[in-house]
Amino acid sequence: MWSDLNDLILPSPIQEVDFPLLKNKNIRLWIKRDDLIHPWVSGNKYRKLKYNLKSAIENKCKTIVTFGGAFSNHLHATAGACALLGLKSVGIVRGEIDLNNPTIKFCIERGMNLIPVSRTAYRLKENSQEIMELIQKYPDCHMVPEGGTNQLALRGASEIVDEIKIQWNEMPEIISLACGTGGTTAGILSANTLNSKVIAFSALKSSHLESEIKQLSDFKNADKLSVQTDFHFGGYAKWNTELIDFIYDFEKQTDIPLDHVYNGKAMFGLFKLILADYFEPESTICYIHTGGLQGINGLKYMAGK
Repeated sequence: MWSDLNDLILPSPIQEVDFPLLKNKNIRLWIKRDDLIHPWVSGNKYRKLKYNLKSAIENKCKTIVTFGGAFSNHLHATAGACALLGLKSVGIVRGEIDLNNPTIKFCIERGMNLIPVSRTAYRLKENSQEIMELIQKYPDCHMVPEGGTNQLALRGASEIVDEIKIQWNEMPEIISLACGTGGTTAGILSANTLNSKVIAFSALKSSHLESEIKQLSDFKNADKLSVQTDFHFGGYAKWNTELIDFIYDFEKQTDIPLDHVYNGKAMFGLFKLILADYFEPESTICYIHTGGLQGINGLKYMAGK
């Protein structure tokens, strides 16, 4: 299925980062560039959608129905993937639809049918009468939850570990990544070949994210997980000039772009831990770049407004 598509870069490349702080602390950091997998379907969204869309095609489902906010990476990737694979896509959107929003424009251009619903109905999802009636209009659909996290998504995310092992020949001491719903982290924990510690940086305020991730992964490799919750910058999609300055400086020195919602926060947190001697000298870290760079256009759009 996916192998028939052009422009897929798999396995995603791994590159070592040269940064003064890393040399000073004697830490080696590699970044697995899942952001480069595909221009439309990158990062953890490719991983999460891979087996969901495979299942939809195998079960002769013609339509993918899913959920997302106005600047959702998940909606963007789902619209792109369905357009590539010849599937119809429906996005149930929280609140009003701004046709000038770059994420919304991309989804419409890829043929996604966007349906706005009230924030109350959106919060209830399939338990809302309004949304249940919408879904009933697509009897042949395959449902994908908001953010894409389900057991099929975990299977796709687990393949990150297999790729690292093949590319590296041995596993790094630490795998690190940004974390939203926890699906990608849970997928990594569920990999049979995992023997690294996993450090996930929460992009939103949450006191129960670690327990949710462990439950998602059926507590497999639970002892290897650490969730950092001090680098959310005030909550989901919140940011300040310190974060933006860090992202700018990081890209200037490494040529690797970061977004302000997920990877910018996680990398900022990782560097703060390195600065505070959280890691032993000579530690090896592989950071998973989970994509989401389309969100930068959303930030620019809102700044322009």
